[in-house]
Amino acid sequence: MDPSLALIISIFVILALIRLKVNISLSIFTGAFILGLLTIGAESFYRIFATAISFPTLKLLAIVTAAFTLGYSMEYFKLLDEMSSSVSRMIGMLSVAVLPLIIGLLPMPGGALISAIMLKDLVKQYNLSPEKSTYVNYWFRHIWVTVWPLYPNIIIAAAVVEIDYLNIILATYPIAIAAIISAILSIRWMKVKRDVNLPDLLILLRSLYPILLIATLALALRLDLLTTLLIALFILFIHKKAKPRDVAAILRRTIDAKIIILIFAVMSYKDLIVYTNAAEIFFEHLRQFNFPPTIASFILSFLVGFATGIELSYSTIALPLLTAFTGIGDAVIPKNLMLVIAAGYLGVMLSPMHLCLALTSEYFKADLSKVYRLLLPSTLIVASLTVLFFIV
Repeated sequence: MDPSLALIISIFVILALIRLKVNISLSIFTGAFILGLLTIGAESFYRIFATAISFPTLKLLAIVTAAFTLGYSMEYFKLLDEMSSSVSRMIGMLSVAVLPLIIGLLPMPGGALISAIMLKDLVKQYNLSPEKSTYVNYWFRHIWVTVWPLYPNIIIAAAVVEIDYLNIILATYPIAIAAIISAILSIRWMKVKRDVNLPDLLILLRSLYPILLIATLALALRLDLLTTLLIALFILFIHKKAKPRDVAAILRRTIDAKIIILIFAVMSYKDLIVYTNAAEIFFEHLRQFNFPPTIASFILSFLVGFATGIELSYSTIALPLLTAFTGIGDAVIPKNLMLVIAAGYLGVMLSPMHLCLALTSEYFKADLSKVYRLLLPSTLIVASLTVLFFIV
């Protein structure tokens, strides 16, 4: 079968399964098998097995696991509680926005619920409506998603297009800038308290030091991310005098069979798309119909993000299909990669199936239609600025 047709069939199967509430990991694995069987037949079993045990796949699995472990460790050892108290005392009402911004540096599924719980008393204290509380927590929690190298969607995107984390950040940072601009515009009504004092500042730095250490080692010194994560975890465990039962409790939350299967599925799907030249043939067909690749790429990534409501989706489903547009390795085109990631990010942020949006609105008992009235202007600002960055 024509690889591009097989690719389209596999996409529809993946999205249909996700819509039927089938786990995304199993959905992508199913899509990978369908793509393989329709193009290279029985050889697809060998390709999937070889990819699953390859060094890049196993390293990717280790990085994602370590990133989640760090987030849960900081929660377990009460560093997040210390952070919340110190920030609230220093900046007052603005802490309602800053705390989700800080928590956004920790990659945890449904992490917006953690920051929502931290804000419970603050939103009452400052008399914020459930809709404003939901919007601020949700939007600020996700500002770093497209640039922070601990997020699985960035880790996987780097693996798919075969570039390092610094280069992917250099490609996607305009999205974060746009998200920050829209965020600042959305909280102009907040009263700012300035009571920054040394004791609280030291408490904040103490609670944030694992994140600051990663930023220094991985980004500034360009140390390998896996090595950086393991160093940060080792220092945190030593600092907190972690006992074996503490580590076991953290790992019970961290080790998730669904995440492990997802990594294997994503890498298998990506390998089959590259091996069969499906993405290149797909775009060749689009060019034959005079369909602009830029628009096709944006729409595909946005729809995948919106349909699934999962950040990983645009890196795991859309991006492997669009490598002919983004390029791979030394041939990556930064602005094209930015456009694909931005489209997926916007689709996920607007998706009613996004777990963080659903959990936060439910927690604050917000009217979701009113939350969208606050959310839509922010997404339009990000979309407009991203297109502007792309054109310039």
